[in-house]
Amino acid sequence: MAAPALAAAPMAKTPAPGWSRMMLGQFEVTPLSDGTVDLPVDKLLAQDAGKTRAALARAHLKPMLETSDNAYLVNTGSKLVLIDAGAGSFFGPTLGKLVANMKAAGYSPEQVDEIYLTHFHGDHAGGLVKDASAVFSKAIVRANKLEWTTG
Repeated sequence: MAAPALAAAPMAKTPAPGWSRMMLGQFEVTPLSDGTVDLPVDKLLAQDAGKTRAALARAHLKPMLETSDNAYLVNTGSKLVLIDAGAGSFFGPTLGKLVANMKAAGYSPEQVDEIYLTHFHGDHAGGLVKDASAVFSKAIVRANKLEWTTG
C-alpha cells in the first residue's frame, strides 16, 4: 500500500497574472486583463431592459454583472500593436491593471508601436493616460475616422 504524497507547498496568495498567449497565423496575441467592474447590463445592451433582466434571471444572474475589461497585444514580428487600452482609473479601483499585466507578460508600455482603438468609450481609451501623461509614450494611436469626428 502506497503512502499519501502530502506534498505541501506555500500558498501563493496572489492571483495568476492577467494575461495569456496564443498564435493567430503568424501573429502572437497576448490578451491582457485590465480588471473587472460591475455594470448594469440591463441599461447597456441595445434591447429592452425588461427583456435583458428576464434573460439574466433565467441564468440566475442579476442586472449588476461583473464584466471583464480586456485589451489585446499583437506581436506582428515587426511591431507591437495594442488593441484598446483599458479603462485606466476611469471606473474605479477594480480596473487599471493592464500595464501591470503587460509587464507580467514581459512587455513594457514603451515597447508599444501602435494602439488601435475600437471606439472611444472610457473602458477602451481611458488607459491611454495616467496623471495627465501618456502611458504609451512612443505609440501612435489610431481610430476610425467616423469615431474621431463623431466622438
